Amino acid sequence: MLRISYLQLVILFLFLSVLSAVGQTKGKKEMEEDAYNALNDEDYVTAYEKFDALNSKYPTEIDYKLKLGICCLRNPERKERAIEIFTEIKKDNPKFYDSDYYLGKAYHVNYKFDESIALLETYLKERSSSINKEDKINVEDAKLTITYCNNGKLLIKNKVIADIKNMGSPINSEDEQYVPVITTDESILFFTYSGKFSIGGKLNEKMEPDKVEGKYLEDVYISYRRPDGLYTEPQGIDAINTKGNDAAIAISPDGQCLFTFYSDANNSGDIQMSKLVGDEFSKPVFLNKNINTSDWEGSCSISADGRFLYFASERPGGLGGRDIWVSEKVDGDWGPAKNMGPIINTPYDDDDPFIHPDGITMFLSSKGHSSIGGYDIMFSIKEVNEWTTPQSMGMPLNSTEDDRYYVINSKGDRGYFSSNRSSSGGKGKSDIYTVMPGILGKKPVIALLKGTVYGNDQPLEAKIEIIRTIKKDQYSKEELEMLSANEINADGKLVMGTYYSNSSTGKYLTTLNPGAIYRIRVSADKYESVEEDVDIENLQEYMETTKDFYLVSTQTAVATNPTVAVTPTVAVITPTITETPTVATTTSPCSDKTLPDFAPLKGKSLNDITYYKQLLAMAGDYCAGNMIFKVQIGAYRKPENFKYPNLQTFGKAEVVNYPDGITRFTQKEFKTLKEAEVQRQKAIAKGQTDAWIVGFIDGKRYTLEDLIMLDFLGKTIN
Repeated sequence: MLRISYLQLVILFLFLSVLSAVGQTKGKKEMEEDAYNALNDEDYVTAYEKFDALNSKYPTEIDYKLKLGICCLRNPERKERAIEIFTEIKKDNPKFYDSDYYLGKAYHVNYKFDESIALLETYLKERSSSINKEDKINVEDAKLTITYCNNGKLLIKNKVIADIKNMGSPINSEDEQYVPVITTDESILFFTYSGKFSIGGKLNEKMEPDKVEGKYLEDVYISYRRPDGLYTEPQGIDAINTKGNDAAIAISPDGQCLFTFYSDANNSGDIQMSKLVGDEFSKPVFLNKNINTSDWEGSCSISADGRFLYFASERPGGLGGRDIWVSEKVDGDWGPAKNMGPIINTPYDDDDPFIHPDGITMFLSSKGHSSIGGYDIMFSIKEVNEWTTPQSMGMPLNSTEDDRYYVINSKGDRGYFSSNRSSSGGKGKSDIYTVMPGILGKKPVIALLKGTVYGNDQPLEAKIEIIRTIKKDQYSKEELEMLSANEINADGKLVMGTYYSNSSTGKYLTTLNPGAIYRIRVSADKYESVEEDVDIENLQEYMETTKDFYLVSTQTAVATNPTVAVTPTVAVITPTITETPTVATTTSPCSDKTLPDFAPLKGKSLNDITYYKQLLAMAGDYCAGNMIFKVQIGAYRKPENFKYPNLQTFGKAEVVNYPDGITRFTQKEFKTLKEAEVQRQKAIAKGQTDAWIVGFIDGKRYTLEDLIMLDFLGKTIN
């Protein structure tokens, strides 16, 4: 048995005590290193936890408590504790003059603006004459924070009524989501994600895996809006995402071009563009050197006509920090960029431009103007070719945290933005929010036109040209010079833009400004082109309408150029079907068979060829004594513009001017749908590709969708 003497026990105790002290010192250094690394990486959530532990263990070390307070300032979830911490520092260290600065900052982020101003003014009296570099930085920041407080006091008096909601799951998660990007009809949402699912995991500055000091980089995600208004589970876009930073920053109004941001160890940040080819996005391509420089470029927005690109850059020649620039497309590519000047830009950071499809409403994020702290969301209106001074979107949309990346739908009734606020359901990390209304004051007045282009009844990729009739006496010389850049033809026709329907779905999306008649020219190789006019010369409010175009192969088509005045309530245009029903064109006796259940078709659009064929199969032979079907060949506000010589062989059309101000043209009467469909196919063969069928019960007009919903088809109505 081993015996240990008393002396040996004393020596062993002293040795273990030294080891314990060394271990304790090493533990403190490790804790310090972890805390300061997290603070330097601006990971304020982790830094807060580390400094909170250090402050608890070493409460007399002021630097730990100071850094803990700074973490609280930067972490919206902990900002209330910042007041407590800096109050303690001020009380325990009366000669530490910077406590007034930090406590003033804490009051500011907690909306205690008067208390903040009083402390910061005291701080300025003590430190304004200091030549210390850090003091100079804090003095300028104190002055800016006082400005933020005064702006906040003013905005509180004029608080805006707004409904702000965190988008929640599945868009937001415990990780970071920001930079919402929407198509103008809100059917698709893109956003930027950073978190545990980021490609490559945690990477260091050399883009190498590093689970300790690495960061999660950015990826682009996409989600589709469901019929109930919610969004589907987001998915990463493989063609775009890399191990570097990939962020969604803008979508063209037609939804076919996605602009992205890219940076890595060798690139501080450039703008790229990816095209939607069918159902897939192409690999992004960098924009030219007029847009991308050796400096940071990181956000952008494109005008509805594709003519102007607004973007943010840190290049020389700005007013300070980040500025917003604009480039005009010249000969198919982006020309030299111009700074938007002191009306839009400030000596502080101005970023995240978004130009609404109306072309005269711009949103941006700014640390200047009337910000109440960090980035705030502003808007500017273009009046007489000049941008107005940006105005704040007010509180509660703007907070003392960073609120930015604002976009709104074409109607202007809903906006999307991202913020690191702790209120409105946020967790202090960046989340995406919605707000209603989307804009202060008068809503944008535009027409959103969307639909599908079919070629012989199949979705077709087609060129869509938007042509505007120009009355030169309505424009000033300066305005005409600008319009001329888009090539006004001799007959006063201005080509506003050229778009393409999706090659897989045939879908298209475009917006039109009021005050003109637009000609929509749809064409594709080996198909007869179609032209229709959209009259929104007197449009007074937002209008959204669906218009499908049907192109027929040049082997069988006879083209026409009808003039259609599209209205917010548009008659249903059923799709063309290639096979002609083999039924007689004479009136047949009514069937006494029981009708099938129409529930599967209720609420469905008969623009879908599948549902239309189902309807013909289910009820094509049925009829009722007081119900007839007619083939409608046109619906116009200006009936004098409609000519149909190609259809004269079928007889003179019946012309009825309805109470809604639309004159409708129909030809022939039939007892069954199949009989009417035969005639519709004849009209299509003559070039009237948008002919459709309507029903009449005791002389009252119904669309086929109406008849389905009311269960009228084949039934006698008493």
